[in-house]
Amino acid sequence: MVLRDIMLFLHIVLASLWVGGMLFLVLVLAPFVRKLPAKDQVFQEVGRRFSFYGTLIALLGLFITGLFNVHYTLGFSNIFNFSNPYTLTLWHKIGLFILIVVISLLHDLYFGKKALEKVFHRWMARLLGFVNLLLSLAVVYFAVLLRFGG
Repeated sequence: MVLRDIMLFLHIVLASLWVGGMLFLVLVLAPFVRKLPAKDQVFQEVGRRFSFYGTLIALLGLFITGLFNVHYTLGFSNIFNFSNPYTLTLWHKIGLFILIVVISLLHDLYFGKKALEKVFHRWMARLLGFVNLLLSLAVVYFAVLLRFGG
């Protein structure tokens, strides 16, 4: 197995952690936790833990492995060749990734931490989490397009 294969494997595992973790939170954990008396505290603790593994580790790892994947697939000298459909799709994916990072920072470092203080912060944390899930699914879609040539 060459470094290229390892980087792609890690990229897929990290994307699975990120997107799969969000889907688990939305589809499994949230409906269960909403029935608990200490739901807000549980969401805070789970959010704090997922923020470290699912956001910090996964997104940082996706950035690093993504750089390797660009190097092995296109080469950095071709990254601005917008006549190539692969490059154009890649830039859509990169743009969404940057937006996801910004939204994750807002969610985790501001609204999520203040969610117990005000209803607005709790509402914004939910909204930003949902938007991030949708954007992440769009990134997965672009990844599929890249697999088939852009």
